[in-house]
Amino acid sequence: MNALEEKVRTALRETGEEVAPDSVPPLRLHGTRRRPGFPRSTTRRWSGWLAPLAAAAAVTAVVTGSLAISGTFHSQHRHRHRPPVAGPAGTLASLPPYYVALTAHRTKRFTQPQPLHLVVRATATGAVLATIRPPAPYRTFGQVAADGDGHAYVLTASTWHVTHKFGGTFANTGPAKFFLLRIGPHGQPAPLTALLIPPEPARAEISGIALSPDGSKLAIALRGGRGGGPGPEIQVVTLATGAERAWTWPGGGPVTNNAGGNGSVLSWAADDRTLAFQQWAGGSIDIRVLDTAAPGDSLPLDSRLAVQWKGEQESLRFVHGKAVNVIEGFSALITPDGTKIVCATVSETKRPLVSELAFTEFSVRTGKAVRVLGNWQLNGMYPGQVQDVLWTNRSGSTLIVVAHKPGKPSLMPHSTNAAGYSIEISALTGNRFVPIPGAPALGSPYPWPTW
Repeated sequence: MNALEEKVRTALRETGEEVAPDSVPPLRLHGTRRRPGFPRSTTRRWSGWLAPLAAAAAVTAVVTGSLAISGTFHSQHRHRHRPPVAGPAGTLASLPPYYVALTAHRTKRFTQPQPLHLVVRATATGAVLATIRPPAPYRTFGQVAADGDGHAYVLTASTWHVTHKFGGTFANTGPAKFFLLRIGPHGQPAPLTALLIPPEPARAEISGIALSPDGSKLAIALRGGRGGGPGPEIQVVTLATGAERAWTWPGGGPVTNNAGGNGSVLSWAADDRTLAFQQWAGGSIDIRVLDTAAPGDSLPLDSRLAVQWKGEQESLRFVHGKAVNVIEGFSALITPDGTKIVCATVSETKRPLVSELAFTEFSVRTGKAVRVLGNWQLNGMYPGQVQDVLWTNRSGSTLIVVAHKPGKPSLMPHSTNAAGYSIEISALTGNRFVPIPGAPALGSPYPWPTW
């Protein structure tokens, strides 16, 4: 047994959670669109230099060497039972206890790209538990993923070089190095542990990464296929052995949400075999479900359509004067029980103009809406900000969301019909929003926090 495994075993024994013999904790590897004609209020302003960070995070997810991953967490670790507590405190207590967020040193109006470091916070109080910087020779973190229960995170770190050309400032990063971060039972992080994960070819553009809830398999979405070839590809790698399966869609639409560093393209159900992925295809947004345990290697043949929005989000095509349940955020998550797709939506009526923001859950089996949470009506105005889903409990009854602050909206400056309001990160049950203490402001270019 190596030193890392012994440290992890000790931490897990302190929390009373079970780990199979000779195992280590599961890893979690972890994209704004603007409505045409509306102010660019939530568009990320450093997309030109953030894009290389995502590209540098490409991996084949073959884990070798001294960090041997064998066995898995029980799936209950991701959604363990917590005693009920009444009121907002009870809502916060039902969430993962910790979250992490990427941030940078403040500069005036975010005019210069800055390397990113990590802040660990307590979900219930917002207290800063740790600030973590990349180990030398790396200077910036690029991506963060969590296990969904606030205990394990994977970070990508890269070198950092700023250049000035074509009248702009650009940050160039080298190949990503992966590190494991563990949060102990009292919120104290263990030292970063380097992971031996070889990169994908530089031409391959990674559009999403997701870890199965038991920590045994990594799903990787390649926007243009292996080596930048035509059509998307999804790889599923068994971490313990490095065995890989791949499904391709030659000529198919990309597996992406076109949102840079925000939103989830891939998500797993708790059965550790059902994988949901988001695809832009022929002017529509499709959510498809793939059984990764079944034979086959074809995405169009071996996956099935679960939910579809005809027409891209920005087009807002009206049917009899009404556009219903158009996806509004960047994530479309499958609930861990495998029954629903959760996403932020907007419904609009042309005459008279009425908009309704909501978080809608669609049946994986039928594609029909089965639950609506947090609906908010805007009379005479279009939405002026984005919403999104960051986390869901097992059934979808409790969410962590990017949503509006309470209060009456007003018109955005220099706009005739766009609603002006602030957004924040909240827990959502029914129509009750409970703000997450200490959650970062959302007017910055940084990715969403990670639970």
